[in-house]
Amino acid sequence: MKRLFRTALTALVAAALGACSMYDDTELRDRLDDIDDRIASLEEAVKGINSDIDALQRIIDALEAEVTIDKVESNEDGYIIYFSDGTTAEITNGTDGTNAPVISVAQDETDGLWYWTVDGEWLIVDGRKVRAQGVDGEDGKPGADAVAPQVRINPDTKMWEISVDGGRSWESTGVVAEGQGGSGVIVDVDYTGSAYNVIFTLVDGTQISVPKTISVEFEIDGLSPDGYESVAFGESRTYNVHIKGMLNHMISKPEGWRASLSMAEDTVLTITAPAKENTYAETEGTVAISMTSVTGEFKMVTVSVKAVDKAAYELRILTFEGEYWTALIDSPQYGGTLLYGESGMGPADYHWNDEGNTFLAHDMPENFGITCYWGGGHAISNYVEMDLANGDNMHQLAVYYKDPSTGFGGHGGSENFCVHFGYKDDSGFNMTENLPSIYFMDGVARVVDHMYVMWTTYLANCVSNGNGLTAPLDPDGYVKIIATGYDENGTKVEPSLEFSLASADGQISEWMKWDLSALGKVMMIEFNMTGDSDNGYGFSQPAYFCYDDVAVRFE
Repeated sequence: MKRLFRTALTALVAAALGACSMYDDTELRDRLDDIDDRIASLEEAVKGINSDIDALQRIIDALEAEVTIDKVESNEDGYIIYFSDGTTAEITNGTDGTNAPVISVAQDETDGLWYWTVDGEWLIVDGRKVRAQGVDGEDGKPGADAVAPQVRINPDTKMWEISVDGGRSWESTGVVAEGQGGSGVIVDVDYTGSAYNVIFTLVDGTQISVPKTISVEFEIDGLSPDGYESVAFGESRTYNVHIKGMLNHMISKPEGWRASLSMAEDTVLTITAPAKENTYAETEGTVAISMTSVTGEFKMVTVSVKAVDKAAYELRILTFEGEYWTALIDSPQYGGTLLYGESGMGPADYHWNDEGNTFLAHDMPENFGITCYWGGGHAISNYVEMDLANGDNMHQLAVYYKDPSTGFGGHGGSENFCVHFGYKDDSGFNMTENLPSIYFMDGVARVVDHMYVMWTTYLANCVSNGNGLTAPLDPDGYVKIIATGYDENGTKVEPSLEFSLASADGQISEWMKWDLSALGKVMMIEFNMTGDSDNGYGFSQPAYFCYDDVAVRFE
């Protein structure tokens, strides 16, 4: 209709210009452009109002179905509402300027149901108010569905019209569409406060409150990175707990154990192991805390427990976390001055120690007359790379793992870890003199109980795809780490321990625990990498692996 109107006027203008070549049509063209702009603006207003009506209907449905709001995102056009049942609704930004009918909802005081209103009056069709809220049937009778009205501007009369049958028929409101756009059903959404509800303010001032989806946050301090809690027979262990959004909870536990959650001032979880004399009690199992939030969300947190004789030692963990360790992370990963010296070829004065905790330390071994990472060593890292296309030496410090909850690459979702590089074989081409190692800087031999191991992206890519230096791992091939211990006299401990990174039995996909306690008390542990991949010059797979959370026994 708009295009026909413009064409007819253009023809008239052309005829006038034919009669008088000096005619100036600038004012007429400006007026036509202004009409086009206003019509386009009003058409946008129609879209905004209908979008808001649909959103308002969805909000009323949410109230009826006890659906909550997961989140609200703002964008340049308004808001996107995410409901807990997986549906969404979009709301436009409310602005002034359009002489449009004020469509809203109101709750009837008689039956408590929500109905549609127009300009503050009930929307009446066939003598009845139009429901914005569906009603279930009774005694086997069908219920009544909610009806969402639609609006449009009649192209002929230029008046606002309303339909309550999906656009099959329209009824005029008697209101002429004027102004420069705008919208208008929902004009404000308050979702940023600490309250448990999202407040929608409608154009007539009506407010609708819908509960937010409140998920329980439950964090326990001091859990062992081993994945289970050792509790001495007949004794208790306590843990500080941080809770948010919990309405109630229930605790289950193994037979003979006790577990409680004290929420007086500081929330404390207490777990008590059974007496050793209680032969009917379970010596290990799971403590499970089941919780519901204020909006009905369910969450369960579990703690694996094991009853043990009173420990003859404590475990101290080298985590590689904190400012000291982060400052040891080189940038770039390859060729950085920390690991390769100012010249990029060494020597590099790179070492670390865990003084005051595990007392473990590392110095880069001297190879080829210098000390830098291309000769082997243990480098602190926080690099994560999940794209195997980037699995090369330029990404040599990247772990092939990303924790789903933190986005970090370390064990248990931590940020930092350590990357080993170096190998020695008997091929005749390998000139490595000294393998990388960790040792106790205070000169006391101890048992290294375990560490967690994961592979680098560089190794993961070459095992899967190969590169210019190595073929992919054969189906029956293997890559493994060898740990060799040395006692306080420097004597090699037998036997060495092995850990398989990849073999015919499978490849690791997450951090794995490597028990090193069989080495006994050692002063130093030396690490080597080996496998059956050989390019004619010896072991050809990248000699890298990641390790984290090294546990040491202290008597």
